[in-house]
Amino acid sequence: MMRARRPAIPDRSDAPPQKPPYALGLLGWLVELLLPVSLCTALLLVLARYTPYWDLRGGVGLAAFGVLLVVLSVIVSVRLDAWTLARRRRRRQLLNRTGARARQLKFLLGGVVVPIAALVAASRVQLPNHRTPLSMALELRVSRRQASHEERLGDAVLRAQLPAKVQGIRALQVIGSPEALEQLLRVLREDPAALEDGTEAVALSAALASYGARAKPGLLTLLGETDPAARQSAVAPPGDLFDRHFAAVFEALGREVGHRPAREGAPPAEAQDRLQLAEDELRRALNQLEAEGWPAGPGSSRPGFVLYTFLHMDLKEDSDLLRAARGVAADPGWSDAVRGQALLLMARLGGKDDLETLYGLLERSSPLLQARAMQAIAELQTKLSAH
Repeated sequence: MMRARRPAIPDRSDAPPQKPPYALGLLGWLVELLLPVSLCTALLLVLARYTPYWDLRGGVGLAAFGVLLVVLSVIVSVRLDAWTLARRRRRRQLLNRTGARARQLKFLLGGVVVPIAALVAASRVQLPNHRTPLSMALELRVSRRQASHEERLGDAVLRAQLPAKVQGIRALQVIGSPEALEQLLRVLREDPAALEDGTEAVALSAALASYGARAKPGLLTLLGETDPAARQSAVAPPGDLFDRHFAAVFEALGREVGHRPAREGAPPAEAQDRLQLAEDELRRALNQLEAEGWPAGPGSSRPGFVLYTFLHMDLKEDSDLLRAARGVAADPGWSDAVRGQALLLMARLGGKDDLETLYGLLERSSPLLQARAMQAIAELQTKLSAH
């Protein structure tokens, strides 16, 4: 009896290999995008904690943090991709692909775009009590050391509401220490509502102006950080009402009072002192009235605030401020309101050489700029004639 022959098994050695099935790969793609920035952010925060001169609240420290975050995120993203590449090749994925272009795009997203977007969001998104995610991370970072009195007061100002916020600003003004000045600059940088309310803005400007030349470097840094695209729409701070309607009147009164003979038994300067007191009270009342509706436009108010603060400092000569004022006044990229403030600062700190610039603005300029130029000419001529 013959056995039945088994059917021959076909030789498939020459058949093309079957490709692995497709997978979405969404989870792995998101992990490779978000893990580098998360690890690098945590590492940099730890390093900043043990680096005493690395201040993440300042512009330079924050810029260094951003550069290091991008560089480290790119390195981690490349290493993470190389570690998962073999496994991803065994199972094709729609999102986390192994092609050269797909990998380069992932490096760009995970190493550059996501870190920059995360840093901008952490420093701009407003949480309750006017805090940002970055400021909260900094509070956690410094929680193990005892914060100074000035820093604790600055934290309270950022969390407070009016009128307690104004009282906290005045307290920092009275303290007068370098740490208190840094907290005032911190309020100006981190609290977007500081320049939206006129009462708080006037109080903050007066507090910073009381520090004089010590506040100059920080304010100049903030002025230079203004986005060029926002310069043309920048608005001016309060202080125009008195200059437009009463400055010439009080100047004439001062000349008239100066020529009158003093009363019998009264000090010679008594009349001038009383007139100056009345001028200061009227200026303060008008500034407060005008501040209630300030800022009066959609543009940035920080540049005008900085120049307004410089104008209220007791400075007679300062080459750095004069150079900055001349640069702003000559730059048509700035709004006329801010350039007008710079003209007044030029008149306060400048000399005879600045008269030609001021007279040149009397023609082919906006009415606002012409008025500021005439006001600056009057102030500068008065100063020059007194010498």
